[in-house]
Amino acid sequence: MVFCHCGSTLGAAMKRKRALLIRGGRIICPASGRDEVGDVYVRDGLIVASGEGEAGREVEIDASGMIVCPGLIDIHVHLREPGAEHKETMETGTRSAVRGGFTTVCAMPNTSPAPDTAETVAAILTRVRQAAWCRVGIIGAATLGNDRSTLTDYAALADAGCIAVSDDAFMLRTREQRREALLRCADAGLRMIAHAEREELSAGGVMHAGEVARRLGLMGQHPEAEVRSLEDWRDAWDDDSTPPPLHIAHVSTAAGVEFLREWQAGPSAETAPHYLALTDEAVVEHGANAKMNPPLRTEEDRQALIEAVADGTIAVIATDHAPHTTEEKAAGMTEAPFGIVGLESALSVLLKYLVASSAMLLSDVLRAMTQSPARLLGIAGGTLEAGAPADLLVFDPEGERVVDPAQFESSGRNTPFAGERLPGIVKTVIIGGEIVLDGGEFAPRRPPSPGSDRYHE
Repeated sequence: MVFCHCGSTLGAAMKRKRALLIRGGRIICPASGRDEVGDVYVRDGLIVASGEGEAGREVEIDASGMIVCPGLIDIHVHLREPGAEHKETMETGTRSAVRGGFTTVCAMPNTSPAPDTAETVAAILTRVRQAAWCRVGIIGAATLGNDRSTLTDYAALADAGCIAVSDDAFMLRTREQRREALLRCADAGLRMIAHAEREELSAGGVMHAGEVARRLGLMGQHPEAEVRSLEDWRDAWDDDSTPPPLHIAHVSTAAGVEFLREWQAGPSAETAPHYLALTDEAVVEHGANAKMNPPLRTEEDRQALIEAVADGTIAVIATDHAPHTTEEKAAGMTEAPFGIVGLESALSVLLKYLVASSAMLLSDVLRAMTQSPARLLGIAGGTLEAGAPADLLVFDPEGERVVDPAQFESSGRNTPFAGERLPGIVKTVIIGGEIVLDGGEFAPRRPPSPGSDRYHE
């Protein structure tokens, strides 16, 4: 399975990896349990032990007062290319990722064409090499053309480089489909990333079905839509002793959390920063820029999700970054598409709503954004242990900024956090030993590409 880094226009003289010293920062590595002020050494694109790294270093980065951690990993991103470049491109989406501290993103399959054959996957990977500023993993389409009827060849997608498959917003409809999809995933060594929604309970709804929707006169999505879909997936996997090769995307309800807790040998799961920070009240102020699927829920749901991330029931935080045009979102709650952007605000949102509020430790938040997603999909990252790829993030936890969508690297401006003062300034991003963001400024050109090197373990 191929994991691609960024494209290259630099000459052969730039191909040699530099030796780096990141000095004097607070090093947090959830994978090893390291949390101390110290140094990180990089040579030949890898993290090395201190004795190996001191000799011959060429670049020294002063990280005093900063957090030094593994580069963030987002396993749920909509890059829109190919087919919807008016919303986002490979370049703008991955620059947005780097600006937010992410060194790896995984692209969901709702593109046109979809990554549903080896040929389409190869074409997308070629575009990754040409335009991406960070590592990009391709998530294959669960059905041909996302038609929800004909399952794709999961083994062929794995061989072509996909790191998972997903039904995304195109939910598999029958028990037979779901069971066959899980069996194919098991055979191919992939996970199914499932959009958990029972459509008959959510059809026509544009926000959470509750008091706020009634007040606004809007049709709501019943929270039972999520838990009923989880029941459907459990019914499709009748082996109670073996966890299914299944990952539940964007969990949003307390009922969903409770169901996952009770599912013995159950799937992995993720939630998103907006579900941990906001409730359906955000729709009152932000309108369609707070419209996503599943929708923002109640304060009870938000608290349950925070507890689930804290206790590991939900192991991963992923953004579900979903850019749309300003004109599309201006159509209002009923007509606007679902989705918000999240790559450039995710870390700061979590610092404010989880860490500053003492709901979670910083190390646990970083675990859900580094070690856990890396382990889930077998990505060789998410750690600062010797021998790991030198994918690092240096950020100032005390620095503050006002969220200004006009300054986003992303083409999308659709965020409910616009105008909000948030902590956390990304200073330096290093990918494969190359400095991609330095002091908040991008490198003049994309760093050298390792091409089709295998980053998937």
